Amino acid sequence: MTEPGYSVRWESLRRESSVLRERHGDAERAQEELKAAFDRDRGALGGDPYGAELAKKLPGIERGIFEAFDAYLKDLDDSGENLRKGSAGYEAAE
Repeated sequence: MTEPGYSVRWESLRRESSVLRERHGDAERAQEELKAAFDRDRGALGGDPYGAELAKKLPGIERGIFEAFDAYLKDLDDSGENLRKGSAGYEAAE
């Protein structure tokens, strides 16, 4: 019969922490590419009423997109750091 409680494989926590760091890098690169695309294409909206209306709304649209990116990157950072700290704690206990 096994003892009550649970066990943790600290190596798995550390590996997943590395995976989250990789995902963070991927998301950061995607954010940079999207910023570059907005910067590159912003002037191509045209001078018609539709382009003018979109030009007025675009700063708010961009702000929302990049605020979401920043929140996602922070979540990846926080989760990766928590996994790293957890793995270190479990490794030390072992």
